[in-house]
Amino acid sequence: MKLLVVIPSMQRGGAERVVSLLCREWARNHEVILAIFDASAQAYEIKAKIIDLRASSASGIMRKLVNPILRTKRLARLIGREHPDRIFSFMESANFPAVLAAWLCGREQDLTVSVRNDPHSFPWFHRWLLPHFYRLTKRVVAVSQGVADRLHFMGIAQRRLSVIPNPVDRTLLQRRAAEPIPAGLIGKEAFILGVGRLHRQKGFDRLIEAFAQLPQAELKLVILGEGPERSSLEQQVTALGLASRVSLPGAVENPFPFYRRAHCFVLSSRYEGCPNVLLEAMALECPVIAYECDYGPSEIIIDGNNGLLVQEGDIAGLTSAISRLNADINLRNRMTASGLITINTLFATKVADSWLGA
Repeated sequence: MKLLVVIPSMQRGGAERVVSLLCREWARNHEVILAIFDASAQAYEIKAKIIDLRASSASGIMRKLVNPILRTKRLARLIGREHPDRIFSFMESANFPAVLAAWLCGREQDLTVSVRNDPHSFPWFHRWLLPHFYRLTKRVVAVSQGVADRLHFMGIAQRRLSVIPNPVDRTLLQRRAAEPIPAGLIGKEAFILGVGRLHRQKGFDRLIEAFAQLPQAELKLVILGEGPERSSLEQQVTALGLASRVSLPGAVENPFPFYRRAHCFVLSSRYEGCPNVLLEAMALECPVIAYECDYGPSEIIIDGNNGLLVQEGDIAGLTSAISRLNADINLRNRMTASGLITINTLFATKVADSWLGA
């Protein structure tokens, strides 16, 4: 088959990493074309024919109005030229033009769109457009059951919905994790790890607050990522007197050696879809703790078995979970072993086949 995959960019991010893995698996047996609205600064290896549609994100009111039309037009032209058997789109800024382009080409029943995050967190105009547009597609893939339930509540028929979790390539992760951590980023001390964009969604302010209450003064906290909350997080660290114990090195090209070194990984997000970072930590045998936020963590973690779940927003509970894990090496070992069993169900080949199954 000829498969067309559409995504806004392939810069560093969870959806982009998923697309990279899926394209690699599909390319073993199919012709894969990856259409990107902005193909600059690609962060992942891509096993596909790349088409740069040259319709990057716009600034300014007029450009923002014109840009979706430009994306739709160029994508429709590509569909008409390539005649793909199946079309897969990722993220709303690609999904909406993909729906229009497929409809213009009479190919809407060959289109699958994918929702990667909690739809309740989308901008109001995306929430309004979503049920009107997505009912035109053959299938809507939700990254977790919680996301699927929210989409159904918003008006997407159950028959159109599928739940397919994110794939994991443990062999690739292990290979990347064996690389050295760049000199000067961390010391030899034990540390707790957080990874993600420095954005309110990721809740790093809550992680820092919980860390400040931790009785184990020998532990440090490392948060990898970059984003708009950097300044406020740095101010919080200073105000709490944690400048010597909290490190924010920024975004790193290879975060996986940090998982290998970390005492544990903490997901402090306020909302999610299906957090890649949680799966990556488990695949690299790093014990995990997560808030039971909407959506994803409670579908991955069995509390006390392959990780620890903390009631959403409970700062003291998060501090307690970190302390508990620090004190109980048998619990750590049981959790990492069970985590690998969980990961075995998410091998990239199995997940890629699920996308082609309907």
